[in-house]
Amino acid sequence: MVDFPPMTADAQARRASVQKRLLVLEEEIVRLRRELGTLGVDQRLPGLYLTVEVAGSTALLPVEAVLEVVRLVAIEPLPAALPHVRGTMLYRGTPAVVVDLAAMLGVRREPELDAHLVICGGARMVAVLVDRVRDLVESPVLVEGSLEEGVPTAWDRTGLMAGLCRTPEGIRPLLRASAILNVPEGA
Repeated sequence: MVDFPPMTADAQARRASVQKRLLVLEEEIVRLRRELGTLGVDQRLPGLYLTVEVAGSTALLPVEAVLEVVRLVAIEPLPAALPHVRGTMLYRGTPAVVVDLAAMLGVRREPELDAHLVICGGARMVAVLVDRVRDLVESPVLVEGSLEEGVPTAWDRTGLMAGLCRTPEGIRPLLRASAILNVPEGA
């Protein structure tokens, strides 16, 4: 099992402060992206986005949150962790909490050996477990509505969606990186 060094109260307070500020900024980005969607047709979001596949579904993740994509490695389980927290792993000597997006979608399965971990940095290092990373999308088009009009999808229920984007492959949910990175302490 991976041992985490104890954090001082000051370090915990600073971490909590950074996480709150990051969440506020991410919420503002979501509001701004939605506002862009109301300003007219073909509003493109700046930047690059990874298309990740999870439990037979795809979604976009902003590249700005991503440090690296690696193949699945050994994951050390965490006792009493939330259902979507698979455990921990070491990323270049730094502990990372492994968050399973499939579990957040309500799908229980063992990942395939060719699964990917999307390493994201923030107040806490997080490795996002996905079935695979498909490609990069540049400046996707923000759209209004839902994947299935009036019918909430599994992505809607996760609280991860920031909106929807049209890509050459179709409409894809846009995920909020801060929601994924906001793994509770001790999880």
